[in-house]
Amino acid sequence: MLSKPAGGRNKQHEVEEFWNAKPCDSDTSDEVTYSREYFEEIEKKRYRLQPHIKDLLSSIDFQRKKVLEIGTGVGTDARTIISMNGIYHGINIDAGSTEVTRTALDVFGVPGDVRQASALAIPFNDNYFDIVYSFGVLHHIPEVDVAIKEIHRVLNPGGELIIMLYNKTSINYQVEIRRLRKWGLSVLGLPGMMSVLERLGLPKAKLQRHLELRRASGKMSDEEWLSSNTDGPDNPYSKVYGAKETAELLRDFKDIRQEVKFFDYRHWGPLGKLTPSGMRRALGKRWGWHRIAKARK
Repeated sequence: MLSKPAGGRNKQHEVEEFWNAKPCDSDTSDEVTYSREYFEEIEKKRYRLQPHIKDLLSSIDFQRKKVLEIGTGVGTDARTIISMNGIYHGINIDAGSTEVTRTALDVFGVPGDVRQASALAIPFNDNYFDIVYSFGVLHHIPEVDVAIKEIHRVLNPGGELIIMLYNKTSINYQVEIRRLRKWGLSVLGLPGMMSVLERLGLPKAKLQRHLELRRASGKMSDEEWLSSNTDGPDNPYSKVYGAKETAELLRDFKDIRQEVKFFDYRHWGPLGKLTPSGMRRALGKRWGWHRIAKARK
């Protein structure tokens, strides 16, 4: 479905439906769904591929702090925050992520409050939280300025905001999404090309879905192309942020600090696998897909 309303509450409803059907990371384990082994495998894969997430969490003083996580996925970072003695609260726009996170906390017997609620109307009082954490979620919110005002409202004076946004100056966006993938889609229908791209490590199901959407609706807008190339072909909304856009987004905060991380070597097939870990880290620090920003109220 590509003829979608541009932005606003209708678009946000599509975002809700998308993540309700597939909470973030929920498809990365082959263990029995919602078992302890299922959550442990997801955690292992998440932090092995993206060790900067665990490093980021380890750098934050959660001890007895009231913490709000916006967008909890399957509760992996939630459990890490709780293990560091944070007083945890999480919200998701969708029921699916909410339920799987509650289940994860129950399976591991750890405390936490997880609710289905919108970041556009956070159900907590003013000046309630010491820390608001949101990794890879705000760039999926069309009315993100409203969400930022809500975050500012519920944070204590001096409280800390930690977010990750997709990075506009990344290899993933500037090279892969804007150039290579457009070329790849243009030749995808040629005889044998699907097999060639699959041998390079690209997932066949996603390639087939991209081809279906291309044949069904023709040329996409730049916004539709970006969205369909971040979290799956049917992802309804994503945005990328550079340093200036991020600073503008956080204009009501102070002490804004930004850094970039994460070169996803998986996108480069055999070449990516051969890339030394040190080079991956260096590429991530310069042109990474994750723009991490910290700020204070």
